[in-house]
Amino acid sequence: MKRLLPVLLIGTLVACGRPSTPGDDPSPPFVFRSLNLRQQDSRGQPAWELTSPEARYDIRRRVAQALKPRGVIYAEGKPLYRVEASSGVVLNDGDVIQLEGKIRLQRLGAEPVLIRASQVRWLPSQRRMELDRHPEALDRHNRLVAEKARFLLDKEVLQLRGKPRLERWAEAFQPSAGPPGAAETVLTVAQLDWHPGSGRLEAAGPVQATRRPRGRAGGLAPQTLSASGLQGNTREQRFSLLAPVRFDDPVEGTTLTAQQVEVMLEGNRIRTDAPFSGQRQDLQVRGQSLRVSGNESLVEIPAGCLLDRPGESLRAGRCLWNWSTETIEAAGDVELQRSTNSQSIRAERLSGRLGSGGSIEASSPGGRVVSRFRVPPPRRP
Repeated sequence: MKRLLPVLLIGTLVACGRPSTPGDDPSPPFVFRSLNLRQQDSRGQPAWELTSPEARYDIRRRVAQALKPRGVIYAEGKPLYRVEASSGVVLNDGDVIQLEGKIRLQRLGAEPVLIRASQVRWLPSQRRMELDRHPEALDRHNRLVAEKARFLLDKEVLQLRGKPRLERWAEAFQPSAGPPGAAETVLTVAQLDWHPGSGRLEAAGPVQATRRPRGRAGGLAPQTLSASGLQGNTREQRFSLLAPVRFDDPVEGTTLTAQQVEVMLEGNRIRTDAPFSGQRQDLQVRGQSLRVSGNESLVEIPAGCLLDRPGESLRAGRCLWNWSTETIEAAGDVELQRSTNSQSIRAERLSGRLGSGGSIEASSPGGRVVSRFRVPPPRRP
């Protein structure tokens, strides 16, 4: 059980009341040059401390009004968070601490994290903070906001409730300076739990996201994403979208529907090990698994590859497609079928590209190719 140390009132004591008269409060408040509150845990290690350069203390009510309070929250006896606010009210010598104004909780360590709000109700004995009035949290790439939040200090979990939103920037920034410009990605969920120490994140859906890639003008439609839930890690920049997942890019004419999808923002990569279907303009794509590298413009379908275009289709055990150069490599029982002359091409490996006329130009250098097609009968005179 935590033990509260005696309140230390440091400096010269100055009365702020007037001479007492009958009916007056016998214990008028006093002004102190500084206020120092400290609390230890059951092992005698520091749990938290709060100081103020000036405070008004009501002895009878055990209430202190503090100006510019500053404090430290400890974990296992070591400083973990630095706390500061514009003003504060300490009730019952530290049972409840109400912070007001510009409130900042800065996590100490190599990975900067900043939590801000305009009103915080701190319950030290319960190791909990209730954050109201514009709560938000920032790390190097992300900003999390909601209508209200609860910070469980013992578990170090920030619970965001009331229209929580995750905003992400491609370029890193200092949380203390705030994010630069508009966010590249904005994601809304039903509720969100975030662990500032590890970066772990769990969000209940529905998940709705919009992304505006670099270089895309504001007048063009953004990419959109939907899912039933979200898990991941903001520090590692890895996220898992829960089924069903749908992605749309109206500008590129691209859609994707899949089950659980893993997103690695470092390198702009996605993957799924479940069946999926997609489309890019007139090209239909299906498979049993998928790997996409956005930085390299590569799509890999490791199993069950099927590419369909008007008048032709390609089946293979594995496909590799570069949408920038339009080159295609297929392997494993490859079959290319064309409606023209009922043509069928079979090979173990096949490489080619999407021709300018819309057809797949295929070849198998050094390999055996079986090609069959039907020649229409000659017209009689």
